[in-house]
Amino acid sequence: MKSCKGTRSDLNMRTGILRAGIVAGAALSWCLQPPSFPRAEDAISESIVGLQRRYASVDTVTADFVQTYQAPGMNQTESGTLWMKKPGLMYWEYHVPETKFFYADGRRTYLYVPEDRQVMVRSYTDEDIRSTPLEFLLGKGEILRSFSALQETEIRAAAGDTVMVRLVPKAPDADYSYLVLEVDKRTFDLRRMAIRERTGNLSEFAFTGMRTNVKISDGRFRFKIPGDVDVIELNEK
Repeated sequence: MKSCKGTRSDLNMRTGILRAGIVAGAALSWCLQPPSFPRAEDAISESIVGLQRRYASVDTVTADFVQTYQAPGMNQTESGTLWMKKPGLMYWEYHVPETKFFYADGRRTYLYVPEDRQVMVRSYTDEDIRSTPLEFLLGKGEILRSFSALQETEIRAAAGDTVMVRLVPKAPDADYSYLVLEVDKRTFDLRRMAIRERTGNLSEFAFTGMRTNVKISDGRFRFKIPGDVDVIELNEK
């Protein structure tokens, strides 16, 4: 194995996708946390409480997804299938337009692109995840304790009968500006998620065919780096 930098544009895009995958997985993980069920005083709070109540007894999630990544001079759409398991395991399998795999095993994340023979690796510690969405990957925290919630007015709903919620992190050092959740008004299912980075880049995830409490082996979330690939170590937060 060897380390490499890759081209700047390609590295920036894949670093953005890596961050988006982590944050999106964290947001999905919040849904799995046992909430304290505070009294909902408005439609936004009701949606957050309902979302966490909806998934309080869920241990695993699998769904199909479509991810859109927008940055200056770049607009890319990808799709695939994801699997998640408490307290912080996830696996994203991309099928279109290229095959690639994103793993989070609780200690490190890996973005593997077989065609390029390249793996991007990022580790995270307790210090990295404290007061960020990553703490929810370890089964800790509640949405309304870590975020301010308000009505989303910039990003339009993709489906009817949904509520658009903007979550602004209370931690001053978060590496993104806010998240947007599109929540079903009736069932409180999570339909879509958007992540606005501090750079202005935007990632969106639309979910379909979501199933919960399906049997998923821990082995699905383990990744062994092949011996003939370039490895890019990302030490950024």
